[in-house]
Amino acid sequence: MAGKRERIDRRLSAASPIVLDQLVDTVAVFRDGWGEVAKRYDLGKLGLPTDIAMLLADAFRNHHAASSSDTLRHCWMALRVFARFAVEDGHVLSAGDLTTAMVGRYVGWLDQQIAGQTNKPWSKGSRANVLMQLRQMIDWTKRRHPSRLPARIDFPWRSWPNRHADPRTRLGGDDLKAILRACYEEIDEAWERFETGRRILATSGPVDGVDPELCDLIRALARVNDGVLPSRTLAIRSQVNISAVARHGGLRHLGGYLHLTGETVVAFFIALAIQTAGNPDALRLITRDCQVAHPLDEHRVIIEWAKPRAGRMIKRAQRRSFDRRRRYAAPNLIDRLLAMTAPLVSRGSRQDRNRLFLVKSEKKDTVTLIPEATLSHALKPFVSRSNVRIAIWNKAAPERARPLLPDFAAVLLRGSVATEYYKASGGDIVVTQDVLNHARVDTTELYIKGPQTRRVQREAIARLQNLMLGWIIGRETDTGDHPARERIALGANALAPFSHDCLNPIAGTASGSTAGRVCRHFGGCLRCPGLVIPIDAEHMARILQAKSELERARERLDPRRFELLYASSLRILVDDILPDFPQSLRAEAETRMMTLPTPPALE
Repeated sequence: MAGKRERIDRRLSAASPIVLDQLVDTVAVFRDGWGEVAKRYDLGKLGLPTDIAMLLADAFRNHHAASSSDTLRHCWMALRVFARFAVEDGHVLSAGDLTTAMVGRYVGWLDQQIAGQTNKPWSKGSRANVLMQLRQMIDWTKRRHPSRLPARIDFPWRSWPNRHADPRTRLGGDDLKAILRACYEEIDEAWERFETGRRILATSGPVDGVDPELCDLIRALARVNDGVLPSRTLAIRSQVNISAVARHGGLRHLGGYLHLTGETVVAFFIALAIQTAGNPDALRLITRDCQVAHPLDEHRVIIEWAKPRAGRMIKRAQRRSFDRRRRYAAPNLIDRLLAMTAPLVSRGSRQDRNRLFLVKSEKKDTVTLIPEATLSHALKPFVSRSNVRIAIWNKAAPERARPLLPDFAAVLLRGSVATEYYKASGGDIVVTQDVLNHARVDTTELYIKGPQTRRVQREAIARLQNLMLGWIIGRETDTGDHPARERIALGANALAPFSHDCLNPIAGTASGSTAGRVCRHFGGCLRCPGLVIPIDAEHMARILQAKSELERARERLDPRRFELLYASSLRILVDDILPDFPQSLRAEAETRMMTLPTPPALE
C-alpha cells in the first residue's frame, strides 16, 4: 500500500516588497567566486555619522561587487582618508552636509596632507585617486538612490591639472644591473637553503655539512604542520625546542628550509619584474602554468601573464620569451619558485591555489597570494640586506668596488626598464611600445618621459640634422660615434632595411634588433632560418604576384638602384623559394593570383 504523501501547497503568496531605499548596515561583505567571504569592511568603525557610513557602505558594496581585492583595498583606504577629514573638519555631521562646498574643503584638506615617509606633500596622482574613490561612491548613489543625498554635491572635473607633468624618478642602467645582481645573490642563497632542507627531509640520518641539531630541528618543524612552517604557538605546543630555533636564526629563517617565505620572495619578484618589464600589479597575479614552449626555438620559453586592464572586450595576453640556457633567465627562476611553493599549494584557497607567488602568513596559519603591501614593505629590508653585503664586499675588494643599491619602489621598475629599451633602440618608441605591450604610443610615452629620454631625442635630432646637411652640401658627416646599425651603408648592407641581409637571427642586423638577441622580425625575412612557408596554392599565388611586381619594377627603375635594393629579393623568390613548390599547383596558383588584392607599388 502506497504511503500517504502530504499535499503540496501551490497557492500564490505575496512576497515581501523590496525597499530599494532601505539602508541595511555599515558593513560591506565581499565574496569570491566560490561564495566564500573574501573581504569584510566595517565603515561604522571609521567615526563617520551613521547615515553617511550606511550610505557609503551600500555604494561600496554594490559598486565594487565584482572588483579585485586590490581595488577594494584602495577604495577602503580612500574612505578612511575621507573619514579622517570628516572628523577634523567638524562640519560633516549627516548626509545633508555632503555638499559641493564640502568637496571644496576636502580638496583643500588633501593639499595639506604630508607623507610620513618622505615628509613631502602627497603627489597630485595620490590626491586625485583618493578623491576619485569618494566620487565613485557619490555618483553611484546619485544614479541609484538620489533621495539619500538631500543637498546637491558636485565634483570638479580636474582638481589637479597636469598631474603627470612631473615624471617619476627613473633608475639608470647601472642601478638596474646592481639590483639584479643583488637579487641573484639572494635567490642563490634562498635556493641553497631550500635544497638543504630537501636533503634533510629526504633522510632520517645526518647530512654532510649540516649541523645535526639543525637537521633534527627541520624535521621536527616539518612534522608539526605537514611540511609547512608552524606558528610559534603551535611549535611550543608541539614541544619544539624553541631555544634551538633561536640559535639557528628563528622561525622566519628556518622557514626557508621548508618553502618560500615572505622574506625571500621579494628577490624573485624584483628579478622577474625587471626581466619581463611587466606591471608589478599584474605580475603579482601570474599563474603557475605561465610557461609555454617556443614554437620555433627549442631553447626559448615564452612567459605569459594576464593584465586586467590590457584591452577592453578582448584582453591582450602579456608575453615575453627567454633563452633558458641563461642561468638566471626568467624560466629558470620560475622553476625554482614552483619547487619552493609546492608545499604551500594544497594549503591555498581555491582562488589562490594556481598562483605562483604563494606565501604563508606569519600572523595566521593560512597560505595566500602575497599581498601588495607585503611586497612594498619587504623592499626596504631587501635594500638594507643587499647594501650590507655590498659594503662587506667593497671592504674586502676595494679595487672591484660595487655601487650600493638605491632606495626604490616596485612601481619604478617598469618605467626604468622601458627607458633603457628606448635608449638601446636609439629612440624608437615603437620598440618600447612593443616591449610594454601598450595599445597606444602616448601610454608608452608616459613611462619613458624624463631627462634621459629628452637627451636621447636631442641627440637623435642633432644626428639627423647633421646627416641632412651632409646630403645637401655634399660633405661627409662624422659618424664615428654613431651606432653601427644607424649608419648609412650602401653596397652589401643596403638590403638591411628590407630584412633580406640576415642569415643569423642574433646578428642584430635588422632595424630595432640587438646583437646577441633573437631578431624582433624573426620569421618574416625571405632568407631567415625561421621562415615557414606552407606549400599550397594560396601561398604560391602570393609569391607569383610578388615576383611579377618585382619584374615590373625592374623595367621602370634605374638598373643600379634595382640591383642594390630589390634584386636579392627577386633572386630568392625565383631560385630558392619557387622551386620548392610542385608544378601541379602552378595552374591553380595563377588562377588565384588574379583574385588577390593589388600589391602596393614598390616606389
